[in-house]
Amino acid sequence: MTEPLFLLIGVTGPSSSGKSTLARLLRQLFPESFILHEDDFYKPEAEIPVVNGLADWDCPEAIDFESLGKAVSYIKYHESLPSDLNSKEEQNSLGSAPITLEEAKQIRQEILGVERAALNIRFCVVDGFLLFNDLDVISNLDIKLLLRAPYERLKARREARNGYATLEGFWQDPPGYFDQYVWPGYVRSHKHFFENEDVEGSLTPDAIAKGINTTSKIDVEMHELLRWALIQIKHALDLKS
Repeated sequence: MTEPLFLLIGVTGPSSSGKSTLARLLRQLFPESFILHEDDFYKPEAEIPVVNGLADWDCPEAIDFESLGKAVSYIKYHESLPSDLNSKEEQNSLGSAPITLEEAKQIRQEILGVERAALNIRFCVVDGFLLFNDLDVISNLDIKLLLRAPYERLKARREARNGYATLEGFWQDPPGYFDQYVWPGYVRSHKHFFENEDVEGSLTPDAIAKGINTTSKIDVEMHELLRWALIQIKHALDLKS
């Protein structure tokens, strides 16, 4: 049997765009694969920037990119998670996925074919909302997926969440947090990837040259997102074969 093909797949996008749901679906479809969560690299709560009296968890300064970059580099060369990594993000429930595993398997078979879908393909999905803002991270990724969703849908999803496990406890968004911190933080950190700095528009030539892929429209359901992600995986596998 040939050695399993290994890929590093970056999945980024605004909060509540479906990153973690997609990452966990891919892990279910390819059980030898695993996830590295950017959220496991938040700085201690005392080091999170405070803006207008509130902790800003949605800015680049809240993430320990040095440690994240080292973890991604380790995975690149060892094809496994660092042994000392203890994930808090896996404790956060995402609720039920908007697609069954059987439906997901059918889409996998349609895109990859029966033979390749059954092969020992392995990958690490690096899941995070600021991945492409770090050069060390993005340079190690084989596939770079940028998810999007309409503003109102993102806001509704985020505000429906109960909260998040953190290094030292639990965080729940105060009222107005999405409009004051989450969405503006996403726009500031990603507008340079888009023409005319419109995050609902088209990618710039520079972003495309970096290998960043995004959907042609912003209102995409999980079935379509999974199909799109598997097409990008197929292209990468074709190049490695």
